Amino acid sequence: MTNQIKRTAVKLSQGPLGIIALFIVLIDGFASLVLGFATDIGESNRSILVWFLVSFPVIVFFVFAWLVSCHHAKLYPPSAYTDGELARLVYGNTGFDKQELQAHPQQGSVHSFPLKTSATGNLYWLGHDLMWTADTLLRNGPKESVLIGLVQARHHLEHVGLGENFLEREINMLHELIKQSGELSPSLRDEYASQLGSIIDRIGITAEAAQPDFQVPPHWKRVRSK
Repeated sequence: MTNQIKRTAVKLSQGPLGIIALFIVLIDGFASLVLGFATDIGESNRSILVWFLVSFPVIVFFVFAWLVSCHHAKLYPPSAYTDGELARLVYGNTGFDKQELQAHPQQGSVHSFPLKTSATGNLYWLGHDLMWTADTLLRNGPKESVLIGLVQARHHLEHVGLGENFLEREINMLHELIKQSGELSPSLRDEYASQLGSIIDRIGITAEAAQPDFQVPPHWKRVRSK
């Protein structure tokens, strides 16, 4: 019997739903044991336990209903899905990782803007903050964090010499759109993340052009529009 209980507990602990079920069973079980076998806990403590046993399932029901309606994608272990299904579950049908950069002929060439190659720290954190912001969008992160990421990226953009051009205007426009939006739907998150991906790629082109000895890495597969 003990071994069977251990095997069941291990099996339940492999996924969020099982952990929740195990947690509920243990709490209810221990509370029931105390209420049934303890003889010197006093009437007031006994009343507290009775009310707890009555109200706990109701609270669990409402919390579980909220989880199912708002965070259902997080209730299953990774092993329940194939790799493709897991990617769609976490990110949605995202266009962020499309290999081809969309051309923006009306905006001119990014090569014409001077890049301060000495501002290595700002250049690194510019790429980091833009990628972090896109990732926050795709992972259903809070809107406030996305806005902070855009403000940080705009700060670094100015310090590497790429301020006051169409890249900064795009970031400002994206910041205002997200700020004025209500709840960000998956399609909007995908669209905004794809816009960030385009900005990141064009900054990358500028950084490559500013480095005379830049060499393509061995696993380079990106195809850019001319």
